This record gives sequence, C-alpha cells and structure tokens, in this order.
Amino acid sequence: MLTGDPGTDGTAENVDMATPIPDPLALPWPRRTAHTTLRPLAPDDAVAMHSYRRLPEVCAYLSHGPLSLAEVEQRIAGRLSGIDPTPGRRVRGLAIEHQDRMVGDAMLRTQVDAGQAQLWIGYALHPDVWGHGLATEVAQELCRVGSELGLPVHADAFADNVASLRVLEKAGLARVGTSLDAGRPFVLFASVTDQQSALSAWP
Repeated sequence: MLTGDPGTDGTAENVDMATPIPDPLALPWPRRTAHTTLRPLAPDDAVAMHSYRRLPEVCAYLSHGPLSLAEVEQRIAGRLSGIDPTPGRRVRGLAIEHQDRMVGDAMLRTQVDAGQAQLWIGYALHPDVWGHGLATEVAQELCRVGSELGLPVHADAFADNVASLRVLEKAGLARVGTSLDAGRPFVLFASVTDQQSALSAWP
C-alpha cells in the first residue's frame, strides 16, 4: 500500500492500462460547495482525520473499525500514492473542510469493471457536523467529479445507514442492487447513466 508513486501522468504501478483510468487529482483543486471546501489530502491531515476515524459511532458504518493514528497515517500515505491494495484500481483522498476546519474526508476510486472505467465515491464526516447537509453537498460534488472525468459514478452504503442512503439518492444516484458484507446487507448505487449496466451486473 505504501510502495510506488504515481508517474507524472498519474499512472499508478498496479493499474491495468488496457483501459485508461483517469486520475481525479488531474482536475482543478480545491473545489468549493456552499459550505465546504474539498482539497487533496496532505500528510499533516492525520491528526484531524484521526479525531473522527477513531470513533465507534463513525466506524459503525464504515468498512473498518476505529483506527489508530499510525493507521490513519498509513491510510493517507496510500491515498497520496494513489495505489489501492486491489490491482487495477487507483484511489485518491480528499480533505473536507468547513469553517476552516477539516471535518471529514472523501474517497475517489477509479477502476475498470468489464472493460469500463468507473468512479467509486465515499466519505466520512465528524459527528460534530452530522445533520447539517454537508454530506449531501460533498456527495453531489463528488458526482460532478465523475461527470468531468466522463465516468459513471458508483457508491455503496450499509442498508441500516439510512442517512447515507438518503444522501446518495439526493446526489442523483439510483439504487441498483444489494449484497452482503460479512453477512451485513449493503445497497449498491450507480449514476442514472450507468444504471442499466449496473443492474445487469448485480442481481
């Protein structure tokens, strides 16, 4: 996860270039919504990220448990390198700022499925800013990134994470399937333009 660096064109070492995968960081940054600023992660974001990714109430709806500061530093290093543990994927990270404070982070993962490049999005926010509409603003902006890259947007959320299900729908994504993660149901979302292909791939 910490080995290798993207080339000058943003190409990570383990990305299969048979189908070119654009690097989201090639777009202009930072980006601003009504109440947030999105910018690429930096090494000195670790303490701020740890302040919420160590909390059980945040991790209850994520794919990992509470993280140590060292694990957060490793996570950021992986986002900076662009290399995902799964070959053929590039993953980037964004800091989410609100009122000059980092209150969350977002994921932009580009990958190829059945010969088609896709953008997968995700986010995590500090509980201090839950319920103020920031997640919806962020998700909508991440979907705009997909549009600018010319990629269909995908996301998923645990079925019991009602707030995130609503956020993804408000961002313009459609529910296209369900599956299980260690016995826990989750819902798959896709942009409307990619809804039919996603439906054919997910029963």
